Amino acid sequence: MPERDVVSYNSMVAGYAAEGNMPSAKNLFDEMALRDVVTWNSMISGYARHGDMENAREMFDRMPERDVVSWNSMLDGYAQAGDVEMARLVFDGMPKRSIVSWNVILALYAKLRDWGECLGLFDVMMAEGNTVPNEKTFVSVLTACANLGDFEKGRWVHGLVRERWDRLVPDVLLLTTLLTMYAKCGVMETAREIFNSMSEKSVPSWNSMIIGYGLHGQSEKALELFLEMERDGPRPNETTFICVLSSCAHGGLVLEGWWCFDKMVRFYSIEPKSEHFGCMMDLLGRAGLLEQSENLIENLRGKVSPALWGILMSASQTQNNTKLGEFVGKKLIEMRPTEVGPYILLSNIYAIEGRWDDVEKVRKMMEEKGVEKDAGLSLVGSREDLHLITGGSASAPRNDVMLSMLGEMCVHMKQPSEESNWRKRSSPVP
Repeated sequence: MPERDVVSYNSMVAGYAAEGNMPSAKNLFDEMALRDVVTWNSMISGYARHGDMENAREMFDRMPERDVVSWNSMLDGYAQAGDVEMARLVFDGMPKRSIVSWNVILALYAKLRDWGECLGLFDVMMAEGNTVPNEKTFVSVLTACANLGDFEKGRWVHGLVRERWDRLVPDVLLLTTLLTMYAKCGVMETAREIFNSMSEKSVPSWNSMIIGYGLHGQSEKALELFLEMERDGPRPNETTFICVLSSCAHGGLVLEGWWCFDKMVRFYSIEPKSEHFGCMMDLLGRAGLLEQSENLIENLRGKVSPALWGILMSASQTQNNTKLGEFVGKKLIEMRPTEVGPYILLSNIYAIEGRWDDVEKVRKMMEEKGVEKDAGLSLVGSREDLHLITGGSASAPRNDVMLSMLGEMCVHMKQPSEESNWRKRSSPVP
């Protein structure tokens, strides 16, 4: 070009930045005798989009004049990096916010599962009255309502969606989020109305309906919907089968659950994950068939999620299954080798069966690993009178579901005749 002006330079800088070629963008930027806010924003956006927040911040600090796009680029960059502290500092420092600003911060808190803060900020936005929510706003807020089970707030937000329906661009994501909110809150009739109204349904749309039915006492409807999905909908994925198997477990549909599990493996060639095994253990445990599930236990692969151990303990505490208790106790020690609780509870299981050599092995293992007894959790008594004492100190693993259930199982195996009294005395795990 015989003559290059700011507009032509800006086009080239923006092009390089969009491709991630920041060295070339920076060379052109340094050549420019005259720059405007668009030039600076292109550089900041380029650095932020590719995770280089150090250079983005340097550019932002050097800017002679900033606009809302400049602030939004920094906010989005920190949000994409998961740096909630810096993102919030930028957000709070903005002289003016656009709907983009609000959507970025709301989506960040939703992503971090800080549902309360997400809803709190939405309330602030609505109270200020300067910004009109759009589809992205509603997706974040409805997700928060769904996970908090805040039906009243969710219904109010749905009312806002209706008010702005003509100005919205409703898509599969928004409608799926809306039906998910109703499904998680147990209002399945409304969820089904929204589901039926959708001209296009995604796999998450089907999954939300299936698990909604399953969790709220309508397991047969969940199974019917799964069959409908196979016939008329998209191909089920591994999450679909978690939803279906969980629904079968809640409804005690043992044969149907095994059929779905077998179909997942043989027909869809989906390798079972720990969550699938967990659902099957839950299903068998609820049906009193835990003894027949040893093949499932032995086939667990990889890193098993803590949720699975909670299910195993829940299922085993009515079965007096010491083999399962031993298996899970050892797994807990593998996962938490420096915590005293798993060792003591495994020791209790051995002691209840009179396996005193194994009790001694556990104690030696504790000594070798340098694990000390916690005052809040200790083994006391003799071979004839063994019981678990759990203290109320802050250091005791009071909020550990797995350890709590393993402790309960010890008592069940020691005093099976007193099970009903134990249940009356026990408080639910928080």
